[in-house]
Amino acid sequence: MNTSKKFAVWILGMGIIASATTSCDKKTANNDRQDSANNGKVKLSSEPLEPAFRHDGTLWVLNDDDTTALFRTEFAKSKTEITRGMMYRSSMDQDMAMLFFMPGGDRPQSFWMKNTIVPLDIIYINSDHEVVSIQANAEPYSERSLPSGQPASYVLEIYGGEAAAQGIGIGTKVYWSDKL
Repeated sequence: MNTSKKFAVWILGMGIIASATTSCDKKTANNDRQDSANNGKVKLSSEPLEPAFRHDGTLWVLNDDDTTALFRTEFAKSKTEITRGMMYRSSMDQDMAMLFFMPGGDRPQSFWMKNTIVPLDIIYINSDHEVVSIQANAEPYSERSLPSGQPASYVLEIYGGEAAAQGIGIGTKVYWSDKL
């Protein structure tokens, strides 16, 4: 290769290198600005995404053999579902509910509101489908224990205040089925 061709290739190569270096410098500058905005730390979200409501079935409430309320219900049966419950959900409709199938049959139960954003009524239900106790309007984010007081096999969570609004009390019968 003659000298002029070598010089042309060298110039072309230097142009490519300069272009690549400028592009890298811009990316580095952008990253530096982002890092300085985050004090040099990479910001990762520690909260999981909000779980979508899963309509597994329908739950109905009976007082004196009369249906007083119906709820679209998500069933929590696995250990993971029971542990997560209504955590991280920023809203719920008044006709939504979550029913927990607690292992071990009728026994004392206790829930809390850690990472739970919306107020809930926590309703404890025994194996005869009777409400045995209610923790009304449980405070969002509270880590205070909310015990059943009586043995229960199921726990129903509905929007705070709905138990009173729907006439749900001690002795009320609660039944459910797959989607209707």
